[in-house]
Amino acid sequence: MFRTDSDLPVSGFGPLTVDDLALRAERAKDDHMATYTATEVLHRAFMAEQEYDPETSVLVDAAVLFLKGYREKTRDEWRATYRDWATAAGIEILPDEDEETFDVPDREAEV
Repeated sequence: MFRTDSDLPVSGFGPLTVDDLALRAERAKDDHMATYTATEVLHRAFMAEQEYDPETSVLVDAAVLFLKGYREKTRDEWRATYRDWATAAGIEILPDEDEETFDVPDREAEV
């Protein structure tokens, strides 16, 4: 993420600096991206099974559905923290593009 190396407090954020806001946005992005790793691991583990197990399939489907909901939440948090940082840093915020532009295509549906 673009850093401004600013240790000046940002109005409306208490003692937080622009750098603090940048770190927050980076952490939020990392949390969001981890949801893709989690679903990939579930997919790989399921596909590594020697035989199809319907019970495992149901569990994996439920976990993937849960992670998709969490992914939406983490994306919203990431975008909000990014906007806070960009505004404080004086960076122009581009309008949100279509959701499909930002997200990796869901391969979980193939499980």
